Amino acid sequence: MPELPEVEIIKQQLVKKIKGKKIKRAEIKLARMINAPVFRFERAVSGAEITGIRRRAKLLIINLSNGWSIVVHLKLTGQLIYDGHGGIGKPHIIYTFSGGRQLKHYDFRLFGYEKLIRTGEVEKLLEREKFGPEPLQKSFTLEVFKNLLSKKPRAKIKPLLMDQTFIAGVGNVYAQEACFYAKVLPMRAAGTLTGKEMKDIYDGLISILKASIARKGSSVDTYVHVSGEQGGYAPFLKVYGRAGERCARGDGGIIKQIKLAGRGTCFCPKCQK
Repeated sequence: MPELPEVEIIKQQLVKKIKGKKIKRAEIKLARMINAPVFRFERAVSGAEITGIRRRAKLLIINLSNGWSIVVHLKLTGQLIYDGHGGIGKPHIIYTFSGGRQLKHYDFRLFGYEKLIRTGEVEKLLEREKFGPEPLQKSFTLEVFKNLLSKKPRAKIKPLLMDQTFIAGVGNVYAQEACFYAKVLPMRAAGTLTGKEMKDIYDGLISILKASIARKGSSVDTYVHVSGEQGGYAPFLKVYGRAGERCARGDGGIIKQIKLAGRGTCFCPKCQK
């Protein structure tokens, strides 16, 4: 967390807020958050204009006018706050723009990072990550999904959906929700899925990701908008974080939680088969 919908919302908001702005100065408060010496990082970005911002999987890529780019991964607890409040703890990286407004990067568990990289080298970096297809692109069809599943018959479906080399951007929250939507147990092997179940997982994943983006993401942990406000999709989650609650389908089932591939995983043992 944040996953595809949340990173996409942050990207969209940053495009509106900071694209075209000039970075007056950068301040690195914690050297371990970056991949270069502090003085080099600060010097490289200070004075540059932000020319573009895009997302690939869970990464944010910020292009600068001087041939450098900043690749940001928020990991589990990262927050980017622009001219607002809501960050947890103290900011580790601060960008001050002409006019005085600031973009601050917080990360109280310190799993995230920012990488300074030549813009021409960004695609090579992405290739090394071996990201799978973007699920919301038109090219990601049901047939593409079925073909991917056919190559991983023994893989359990929920961890497989979270594998960034399988599909880009899906994490623990939306993998659980897609399985519930399809009435499929998260520990089912991909090779045991029927054609209908594959289609239901596909349809569920696409519709849930779109619905979350429409409601500005799920604030189930530390995720907030760049203004510091929470997203609005969390109340619509059917199983994630709902262990011990009654199934949303009203079938009498009680949501159960297990550990699957090291991650907490919720499902309804009555309607998911």
